[in-house]
Amino acid sequence: LACYGGQRDGEHWWHLPDGRTWHVIAEPRADGGVTLIHEDVSEQLALESRYNALIGVQRETLDHLHEGLAVFGTDGRLRLFNPAFARIWRLNPSDLERQPHIAEVVRRCQVLHDDDQVWRRIKRAVTSMTDQRQRFQGQMTRPDDSVIAYTGLPLPDGAMLLTFIDITSSKRFERLLIERNEALEAGAKLKSQF
Repeated sequence: LACYGGQRDGEHWWHLPDGRTWHVIAEPRADGGVTLIHEDVSEQLALESRYNALIGVQRETLDHLHEGLAVFGTDGRLRLFNPAFARIWRLNPSDLERQPHIAEVVRRCQVLHDDDQVWRRIKRAVTSMTDQRQRFQGQMTRPDDSVIAYTGLPLPDGAMLLTFIDITSSKRFERLLIERNEALEAGAKLKSQF
């Protein structure tokens, strides 16, 4: 029992020099002996470590996207979001951490864009039956003249991924090009008439 530090009962983790990890449980018996249960948990811990690393990489990737992402589960509750989603809709991230229902998220987003038809479409996509969910996309122009492109994508597990991206700058640039082109065409028409 020296390897147990003199303890005759309890749970112990052995980290062996060859990289393996053993989970050992020492259980005292009524006759004064000790029952030892040994389990090699090396593979389990390695899988858990790889899984946690993968989740960490995915979280970092999502957190640094300019595109706002929100994933709603089959129950209509927010399961995952990134900072860009909160920023685009001016939502408090701590409120989103509580996994609000799509109805509550929509209610808060309607402060910035109150087109009921768009929000009904989004709510319906999130809460409809899994086999009825289809990909959709569109654009919203908010009263502050910002333009938000959105997409809904059903996920294999029945969840719905919503993406939002602020395309205001590209839309302004597009308008400037159209106006410039129209001015050039008008100038060419005047020149030919002259």
